[in-house]
Amino acid sequence: YAFWSGGAFVYVPRNVEVQLPLQSMTWGDRSGLAVMPHTLVVLEEGSSLLFVDELASTQAEGPTLSNGVIELSMAPASRLQYVSLQRWGRSTYHFATQRAAVGRDVAFKSVSVVLGSRVTKSWIGSILSGPGANVVMSGSMFADGNQRFHHHTLQDHRAPSTTSDLLFKTALADHARSEYSGLIRVHKDAQKVDAYQANRNLSLSEYARADSMPKLEIEANDVRCTHGATVGPIDSEQLFYLMSRGLPRRSAERMIVQGFLEPVIDKIPLEAVRERVREVVDAKLEER
Repeated sequence: YAFWSGGAFVYVPRNVEVQLPLQSMTWGDRSGLAVMPHTLVVLEEGSSLLFVDELASTQAEGPTLSNGVIELSMAPASRLQYVSLQRWGRSTYHFATQRAAVGRDVAFKSVSVVLGSRVTKSWIGSILSGPGANVVMSGSMFADGNQRFHHHTLQDHRAPSTTSDLLFKTALADHARSEYSGLIRVHKDAQKVDAYQANRNLSLSEYARADSMPKLEIEANDVRCTHGATVGPIDSEQLFYLMSRGLPRRSAERMIVQGFLEPVIDKIPLEAVRERVREVVDAKLEER
């Protein structure tokens, strides 16, 4: 709050359905900046909204700092789709905290896409505080060069009969690194919880590295909670199949990476944003 430097505030009154998607853009046009954007979205009971939050900048030479906060508050029976698209230049150090307060019978879907920055460190959490709350959290990242991406996620089930589903996918090339730490927490009285967490990592280089730490913290005794993580190179059989059909190796690798990330990209509800993400991914693959 002390260094707040812009952002967006969206308030949707009771039972109002916003028909058109809303979009906020934070743009950096030079190096040496310290950007502190704050996004606050408040939905009253029975309302709905699609909101796209984008961060981007030029490829400036000097270092830049981004330190953002996203607060999402949803009253009972509201519906929110939130998309975060990060395309900072490669000299930016990006920190972000996203916290969603999910009430009774709320449907919340979030998609986090990370493509830019030198270093990204994000905390993304959803607090399910009312029965019937449903959360779907998705993430898609492509790190190359010496980029380093850290993500900490939280699915915090505080009420019974709540559900959450998380899928984060990261592709890594060159000397890039990624660290993922995810926690499903189920409180003592939160019975009948159904939660799933998955982190998938695809390595395109022997020098790239992905670390994954999915975790469970369960105090209730009538729940279904599962988690999983995978880290591995491109499937040699897939690569052989595509090359046997006449594709050069680089084109075959590109197709596999695109197919790996597409299940998350496809969850972005706006075609224009999906195409923007695909263009950046294609450009990164072309640079290799």
